[in-house]
Amino acid sequence: MTRNTVGTSDEKDNVDENSLKNQNKEEVNSVKKMNTTNPMMLSENRRSPGRASNIELLRILCTLMVISLHVMNPTIVGGLKFTRQSGSIPAYVLTNWIFCASIVAVDIFIMISGYFMIGKSKPKLGKVFNLLLICSVYKGLQYLVMVLTAGKTFSWIGLLTSLIPRSYYIWLYCALYLISPYINRIVCGMNRRQYQRLLLVGLILFSVWPMIMDCFRKLTNLGMTDISTISRDGNGSGFTLVNFILCYLIGGYLRKYPREFRHKSTCLLELLIFFICSVVTCVITFFVPKLSGTAGILGYDTIIVIVQAVTLFDFFTRLDIGSRPVINFFAKASFGVFLLHPIPIQLLRYFHIVDIKAMFGGGVIKASLCFLILLSGAYLASALFDSLVRLIIKPVSRRWSHTRLFQFDPTFVKESPPSGQV
Repeated sequence: MTRNTVGTSDEKDNVDENSLKNQNKEEVNSVKKMNTTNPMMLSENRRSPGRASNIELLRILCTLMVISLHVMNPTIVGGLKFTRQSGSIPAYVLTNWIFCASIVAVDIFIMISGYFMIGKSKPKLGKVFNLLLICSVYKGLQYLVMVLTAGKTFSWIGLLTSLIPRSYYIWLYCALYLISPYINRIVCGMNRRQYQRLLLVGLILFSVWPMIMDCFRKLTNLGMTDISTISRDGNGSGFTLVNFILCYLIGGYLRKYPREFRHKSTCLLELLIFFICSVVTCVITFFVPKLSGTAGILGYDTIIVIVQAVTLFDFFTRLDIGSRPVINFFAKASFGVFLLHPIPIQLLRYFHIVDIKAMFGGGVIKASLCFLILLSGAYLASALFDSLVRLIIKPVSRRWSHTRLFQFDPTFVKESPPSGQV
């Protein structure tokens, strides 16, 4: 009887292991066949021979959103501040809505990374070096421009310290990139329901609760940072590795389990949800100024911003525009524009090409015109300069571009127990 019982247990274990292996093979195959599981998604092999431009267009849009955030930010360029001071309600509502609609840019950038990296297991250490090198070069250039145009005193110590790649986004992204193979390995071991539960728990702990906590603190002026689920010092408004990982997982889920929409009206519904979310946050921040800014309802980690980001991102994954060389060219410069755009804006100020304060304070038409000039000028100038810089540093970056830190098979399959063990 004992032998039969053990034999039955062994058979059950073998069945469980085989079913688990088959399940994981299906999960891995689903990652490899992502572009064919959804008929509405762009298939590069079927549609066009070049690189698909739908996500590249989204990169450009998100980069423009980053510039918009900085143009409207009261402490950087000051668009929101100048329209508020002018007393023009239409101009203020417009600039405030642009700020609320653009707040999704960073989250979408990370979702794009998760979308393309969720099935990868071989991170390149050279990519991290390249990002830090480019950031260092551009920060040094920005320091020199400020010395020449903003009256900043030059010093060798100041120049050397400016070469330190100080950017929260760069460092958090590099950290996420280096741990992404381990995240991918865990995710590949999950079925769809387990993945959904992971996202649900993550959204409740690191999005819904932080939004409730931050809004409560803003309205009551109470500290209470020690009830945060992210850190002892508070939620960080989404400027955290926790939020980056959460957005990465969302992007990976949308790639691994794309939804099938049979009607184009369903895709347009996503755009409508994006617009509604931006209007809701615009109205809330207009009537309750305490909740404005990234420390309030517009934190990168708040649930309304994440929903807004997901709807726009998912819409673009279904957009079929083929391969557009012009879009792909400017999309390559997105990272450089992200770092460089303060320089052309400063030059526009220095040479008095645009009187930012007067135009933003001159009504809705002048404010719109000023915004478009700053947006287009900053992007085009930064993109062209970035292309030039990349050609110069290409020999250096190419030397370590294929250096890999580690690699492994991302499939997460339960190993058979050693012989003699049950």
